[in-house]
Amino acid sequence: MHKTAKIDFFTVEIADSIDLETILRMVHQKPSDSQKRNVEINDDWIRLARGNLTDDGYLGDMMRISMAPAGFRANLAGDITAVSLSKDEGMAECSAFYYDFETSILALQRNSKAVSSRMLSSYFKQIGDVEGEVEIKPVLHPTDIMKVKVLPVIRKIHIVSTFIDVMPTLDNVDENTKRLIQFAAQSESGGIEIVMKSPREKGATLNQAVALETLESWLRIHNDFSDEENEIVKKIVVSGKDETGTTVEFDMLKDRMYSVMSYQWVPDDRELWKTRSGHIQTAWDLYKANLKRMLAETETSE
Repeated sequence: MHKTAKIDFFTVEIADSIDLETILRMVHQKPSDSQKRNVEINDDWIRLARGNLTDDGYLGDMMRISMAPAGFRANLAGDITAVSLSKDEGMAECSAFYYDFETSILALQRNSKAVSSRMLSSYFKQIGDVEGEVEIKPVLHPTDIMKVKVLPVIRKIHIVSTFIDVMPTLDNVDENTKRLIQFAAQSESGGIEIVMKSPREKGATLNQAVALETLESWLRIHNDFSDEENEIVKKIVVSGKDETGTTVEFDMLKDRMYSVMSYQWVPDDRELWKTRSGHIQTAWDLYKANLKRMLAETETSE
């Protein structure tokens, strides 16, 4: 079976005296079969399955073990048999990642059935005993995201998303977005479309703080629930006027930095890890110069 997956790039910020390099080195030192590598998140178990540590960064594989009933298997004649697992077993999915120590940039294989950036944030917080927050944010083109942040006039935000049942469990989005999602769930909605418009008066603008909070929340939802086959959030577009009075528009999804991996699925976990880790490393090597430049431009703009 041929598979295609996206590789997203994130910055990692930890509001504590510890950093992610220290956490990864600490977990890496634990025996590969140690249950001390495990963290329980929403009834599933997340663990650092394996990794390669160098002076420059960490190339690893995060495993999500779903403890939900495995369901059934069937043949083409329609015969169905329940998948039998013991009490300490679950269905496993892995996401390869690379973390660069110098820039604090994370490259992560996108797979909605495995470990999302949200889960990874929770994992690092718990496994590292971090008191503050672990923020994992998508890398956007600074020439666009910084322009959005400094727009004197934000006229319109347009967001379109399909709806999935687990959205109401989100804990890293703003309260207004969370309430909207809960209402959508209660109404059994199949999708959500948000259009926020400023008044028509000259110079009228949406509240920038609320607008940015909304954008960041839906970007997180996009990160957490999109995979190689499904783009849950279909659209995040911002329009307004810049400092010269010129009308501008920014597509926040197209502005994301990402790469694509393509590989053949085989029933061999070690062979798949070799393939996926190779793609992650190649993606980092290919994009690192541009990512470092973009990070520098963002810091200068701020």
